Amino acid sequence: MLRLFLTVSVLFWQQLAAQDEVDIFCQENDCAEASEVIVDKNYEEKEFRHAQWVETTVHGMDINRAIETGLERLFNYSHFSNAAGTIVPISAPWGAHGVITNGKMDQTFRVYVMIVPEVISPPEPTDQTVKIARGPISSFYIRNIDRKVDEQQYEELMNKFQQDLEQDNQHFYPFFFIALYNTHGLMQIGFLKK
Repeated sequence: MLRLFLTVSVLFWQQLAAQDEVDIFCQENDCAEASEVIVDKNYEEKEFRHAQWVETTVHGMDINRAIETGLERLFNYSHFSNAAGTIVPISAPWGAHGVITNGKMDQTFRVYVMIVPEVISPPEPTDQTVKIARGPISSFYIRNIDRKVDEQQYEELMNKFQQDLEQDNQHFYPFFFIALYNTHGLMQIGFLKK
């Protein structure tokens, strides 16, 4: 029992430390910020308003390679490969959306990077595999992580998060997202709230 208590305590404090790191990062950089945050147990419920991003779909790769491949396309878009031939300012987070079925990630990912809020009408991409996306007000269940992970660990983290949400009787879609804030492993994982 003491071991369980200590394990839960350590996980809770790691979550808080990672949350603080994301908050500090977003204060120093131009991140999309939540309009409402509810901290519950070892995850948060966040509501985001009217975000816009640029995305591309990558098939048949593990998530780390998919993100790498997708970010190359998105970087090209933001550096002149757009209808206006200009630089489109982008910001953290970047990452991927996907589906997890029976504990396994499907090998199709929508890789994205946020467009800074000051860009009201981003130019259209010239690459047909890239598109501009906008989101309405949406709520997510989010867990903060502050360490690098591999493909298998992503699945383990997602499965554990799903189990925790189900145990708390939270309702969510099977679509996950990973939002990366730096190259050292500062990230958020989450599911869209029903």
